[in-house]
Amino acid sequence: MTAHSASPSSAQTPKANAIDAYRNQLNENVVSVLGADLTGGYIKIVEDIAKAVNDGQKLRVLPIVGEGGSQNIRDILYLKGVDAGIVMSNSFDVYKKEALFEDLPNRLLYIARLYEEEVHIIASKDINKIEDLANKKVAFHGGAIVSGKLLFDKLGVKPSEISQVNFFQGLEKIKTGELSAIVRATASPMEQFEASFDPNFHKLITVPFDTRLIDSFLPSKLTSKQYPKILGEGESIDTPAIGVVLAAYAWKPGTDRYRRLELFINAFFSNIDKIIKNPKRHPKWDDVNLAATLPGWKRFPAAEAWLKRNRPATTADPKSDLQRNFTSYLEKRGVRDAQQDELFLEFQKWRQSGGR
Repeated sequence: MTAHSASPSSAQTPKANAIDAYRNQLNENVVSVLGADLTGGYIKIVEDIAKAVNDGQKLRVLPIVGEGGSQNIRDILYLKGVDAGIVMSNSFDVYKKEALFEDLPNRLLYIARLYEEEVHIIASKDINKIEDLANKKVAFHGGAIVSGKLLFDKLGVKPSEISQVNFFQGLEKIKTGELSAIVRATASPMEQFEASFDPNFHKLITVPFDTRLIDSFLPSKLTSKQYPKILGEGESIDTPAIGVVLAAYAWKPGTDRYRRLELFINAFFSNIDKIIKNPKRHPKWDDVNLAATLPGWKRFPAAEAWLKRNRPATTADPKSDLQRNFTSYLEKRGVRDAQQDELFLEFQKWRQSGGR
């Protein structure tokens, strides 16, 4: 075949070359990050990061609406195109018996420990405590189907039937008597919650912290400051909380996926002040400490490298004198290593609040 007989499709035109080059340029530095439901905190946190770091073609973060919580782990590990996502810190406990999720501590690495999200249990008016939900129909929103079931299992509460239902649909089903409770784990305050809460049908259930929960949950509260239309002024109720973690698959250094995540981490960590100063960001950013460690997890190497480069030499030891003394105090009382960082963070929050 002569050059004159070549078909038009056998060679790229200048316009087609330009289109391909532009497409490749747009996709070269894109990082997709899983959040969750639009009414929850995860997607807002990811959006806050994206607004702070998006820089044209140098870096673009695409927030993705995921199923949330522990279920985001499935997508980080197995879904094509997902680079990172927000998951629950107790996810290793949740999946430790699942064959497809073996060796999670080496496959899933944390970029940053973010904040704690509170468990919200809304029940019908005849329910006074979580134990009353034994032999009742209980639904879970999104990722709470995993973490919520873990909570019920640890407390020995066995519903007669469980299902996965959208939170707001669950509130309506409580009104009709189809459900006794709906459970959701999300950062407070939850968007649209107060507008959908009907005190004639709904009750926010208190769950006092129990020693059976120590391995997987943290003590927390829901307050009138978060939900002034549901709780009276100064009123609060106890509820378990779950640590929230920005995590990624353990890509090997030198791969393109690792390069993208390194680019994202450097931009995210370097712009944390920009996020904090944004008046429209999620209030949970007040609780974020990028240097906070996460017992039982390994940090993504690029995140660890950024912290080492940017941590002042005088604080190269992440444990302050106060923390070392606190650790020594706990060790003398038999508190195991896995609990110590969690307790110290709670201790710091208590000190910052003036001992409240």
